[in-house]
Amino acid sequence: MNTHTAAEKMLETGLFYTARTLGHAFGESVKHGTRCLKNIKRDTRYTTVSETRLGVDAIKVIAIDGRRVSIDQLQNKALLFKRPALLAGGSCHA
Repeated sequence: MNTHTAAEKMLETGLFYTARTLGHAFGESVKHGTRCLKNIKRDTRYTTVSETRLGVDAIKVIAIDGRRVSIDQLQNKALLFKRPALLAGGSCHA
């Protein structure tokens, strides 16, 4: 998982993520999830919304470079069907 891959996943799902839930979504550690969230919050290319639940900060990506839908969603719409897994670009562990 890298920062951009994490942001794309967050944009696609439309959910709030904590370091724990982001790490879990990619099979990574909480430490790695923390690093990605920190990078997403700092980078101006990502538009985010923050929320605190029970003392834990959660982040939701609402746009990447002004784009409000994920690359996968755009490609699926252009193809008029969901891309087969073999063409989807491989693993999310980049």
